[in-house]
Amino acid sequence: MQRVYSGALLADVAHAQNLLEHEGIATFIKHANLTSALGDLPFLECEPELWVFSDAEAALARRVLRDALAPHPANGAPPWTCSRCGEPNEPQFAACWSCGTRAAQG
Repeated sequence: MQRVYSGALLADVAHAQNLLEHEGIATFIKHANLTSALGDLPFLECEPELWVFSDAEAALARRVLRDALAPHPANGAPPWTCSRCGEPNEPQFAACWSCGTRAAQG
C-alpha cells in the first residue's frame, strides 16, 4: 500500500478517490474522521490521505491525479497579450487585468 494524495479537506481527497476508482484503481481514505481531533493532535497527523492497495498501481494513480488536477486553460484557448500595454493575460479574461483594454475578438 502507498499514499498517493493528501489534502486538508476530506472533500478534495474524496474527489481524488473518485477519479482513481473511475480508472479501476482500488483505494481507501486514511484519517477520514480525524478532523474532530484537531487541536489535540498535530494538524498534519489529521489530514485525510488517499492510499492505493496495490504498490504496482501507485505510479499510475499519481499520474492520473496529476493530469486530472492540473490547471487547464479555459476552453483550450491560449493566453493572450494586451495590445495596449503588453501585459500577458489568461484566456478566461475578456479584458486586460492591468489596463482594462478588451481582448481582441478572433
